[in-house]
Amino acid sequence: MKMMLDPSRVDDYQRFLQVKRLPKYRIIGRSAEFPDEYADRIGAVVAESQSVTYDPWPGLFDYQRDIAAMAIKKRKFAVFADCGLGKTRIMLEFARIAAQNMKPDRRVLIVSPLMVVSQTIDECARMYGDEPGGIWLERVPSKRLNQWLAGDGHRIGITNYDAMTPEIKRGLLGALILDESSMLKSHYGAWGRECIRLGKGLAWKLAGTGTPAPNDRIEYANHAVLLDAFPTVNSFLARFFVNRGQTDNRWELKTHALRPFYLSLSHWSIFLSDPAVYGWRDNTEPLPPIHVHYHEIPLTPEQTELAYAQTGALFADRAGGITSRSVLSQIAKGNHKGRDVPSNKAAYIRGLVDSWPDESTLIWCLYNREQEIICREFPHAASIDGSTPIDIREQLIQEFKSGIRKVLISKPKVLGFGLNLQIATRQVFSGLQDSYESYYQCVKRSNRYGSKYPLNVHIPYTDIEKPMIDTVMVKADRVEHDTREQQEIFKNVTK
Repeated sequence: MKMMLDPSRVDDYQRFLQVKRLPKYRIIGRSAEFPDEYADRIGAVVAESQSVTYDPWPGLFDYQRDIAAMAIKKRKFAVFADCGLGKTRIMLEFARIAAQNMKPDRRVLIVSPLMVVSQTIDECARMYGDEPGGIWLERVPSKRLNQWLAGDGHRIGITNYDAMTPEIKRGLLGALILDESSMLKSHYGAWGRECIRLGKGLAWKLAGTGTPAPNDRIEYANHAVLLDAFPTVNSFLARFFVNRGQTDNRWELKTHALRPFYLSLSHWSIFLSDPAVYGWRDNTEPLPPIHVHYHEIPLTPEQTELAYAQTGALFADRAGGITSRSVLSQIAKGNHKGRDVPSNKAAYIRGLVDSWPDESTLIWCLYNREQEIICREFPHAASIDGSTPIDIREQLIQEFKSGIRKVLISKPKVLGFGLNLQIATRQVFSGLQDSYESYYQCVKRSNRYGSKYPLNVHIPYTDIEKPMIDTVMVKADRVEHDTREQQEIFKNVTK
């Protein structure tokens, strides 16, 4: 809506102040512009706009139904919801309604992490089957994406982030949905740039991911740009943050900017870790507990010598810069500049896993060489790395889910996002370095709404890895508290 304001009139000045309290507005000279949906907040009346009829799929929980309706009404929306709360169902409903309300030749594209594609297709089949008004979700390989966007195949398709390249042409794309959109976390990463380019100007866009860490609020920047809430990442950062230079917390929220920050986000997103906070029915059982166990492993003489050469100290009280942390982390896992270094870690992990033979275990690695060393100890385990073909990946995951294979070895960047691996009641982190996001996402493969058993997380570490692990776990403790506070703030500013 656009209205002209006369600065000489008291009532127009009052209206100007009301406009500035809206979640989204723009003042240009004497004119004020804001979305039609906020007109009633300042007593304005708008002409009836084209409305969308939403008949929810009957199997949705109340909060899934209402959030889907909210996203459909907004048409450009982000769902920041904890793992297991049903983001996939919300995305599929958004895709279904978007397809019904676009020109018949327009396409709806869902972009997901590679290993989540089949899981989403299966969920779509469970939801809709052959029901009238349901949808058919087509897997679109990277090599066929341009052909599909030009009109070949079913209207609603799903592909993986690896397909997001500069060669992709928008074609007949009418709606874009990003699953596990924390893939946009790298503000200027290749996938983020291409998703934003592909979605620019589209009327229907949805992003879904787990609740971002409150201390990393600049993670929202690419989401804001994707959904056209801000023109650039820099404009978003400049609005709410101060650049402190090359420090650990380079971008800090401005003083008194907390409420305006969440007010702005409330226009195009919702945070959800506990539906009851918003007054919805709590359809979920309480999450089983997570028990974290730390196991100190002695360094071998060779590792001690290499670590001393790297740090100049006998005790690693700090990990140093990125390069130093990477070198120390690889030494701890039995690798230095491509050659094997005697290490106790792989054998220790084998002993841990052997001590619970009836439970399924996920083992997380950081490096290719590290994964190769771990695999020697588990010759019958399922091992998935970046080079594993998609059909083999899916077969191994199914064997793990069915219990045929008790151990699955991989990396966070390969399997750490989106997959439901609740069968694993044990997780072992051979490597854990700096990233809370990776740790959180890996743990949530097993500990999610619907899980029935406690999850035991095991972190075997050497002295030179401890500072890196401490960094991650301090963040984890802080985020658990701050996420609840973030949701409360968001709920209050949206009232």
